[in-house]
Amino acid sequence: MVRARFAEIMQHGHPEVPLDEASLLISRAIQPGLDPDVWLSALDSFAAGCGSSTADEVARVLFQAEHFIGNRSAYYDWRNSCLDRVIERRTGIPISLSVLMIEVGRRVDVPLVGVGMPAHFLVRSAHDDDMFFDPFDGGRRLDRSGARDVFETVTNGQVQWDERYLDPTPNRDIVIRMLNNLKSVFAGRGDAVRLGVVMDFRSAVPELAELEAAEIAASSAIFN
Repeated sequence: MVRARFAEIMQHGHPEVPLDEASLLISRAIQPGLDPDVWLSALDSFAAGCGSSTADEVARVLFQAEHFIGNRSAYYDWRNSCLDRVIERRTGIPISLSVLMIEVGRRVDVPLVGVGMPAHFLVRSAHDDDMFFDPFDGGRRLDRSGARDVFETVTNGQVQWDERYLDPTPNRDIVIRMLNNLKSVFAGRGDAVRLGVVMDFRSAVPELAELEAAEIAASSAIFN
């Protein structure tokens, strides 16, 4: 049922992918017995703590009142990519903390979008292309120049800048990037069981299934 629902919302042509549900379906598959309603209620609670419907207020609640912070000491811990563990531990990586902010914003009618720059993830106002937030850095507010400075810092100037890096990232692409991260983490840990779960979920996403089928075919051709 979990995978079937994930496959349903990740099909081409489906309305905008719900980030909270998709993230928690992945978490539930990795952690059998997880109750998504507990963590959806936590998101509702954060939203209820917002005194106004502004992006700055969402950032204040999450990163000052609730003390969410980027996990710099254990960046590649798989729990950083599971929304329930991020909420429970108050720490995560840029993309998971961005999902948190986007979903709390949605609950208070503050439209926010993800910005999937290479090597780092930010949040941007859906209506102001000069208002960014860095959830990994305490929700620090940035303008376009500041967002580019973050990119230059994390890439150490080794990747050529492109203004398109600040374009909104569709929700389905955010979910795919989360699956990419988990695949990398579990493969690196040699965690075959959880890697298998992630690969099964990847097979439910049409473009990932096609990509990996092509990679398997190419590998087979080498040895035939």
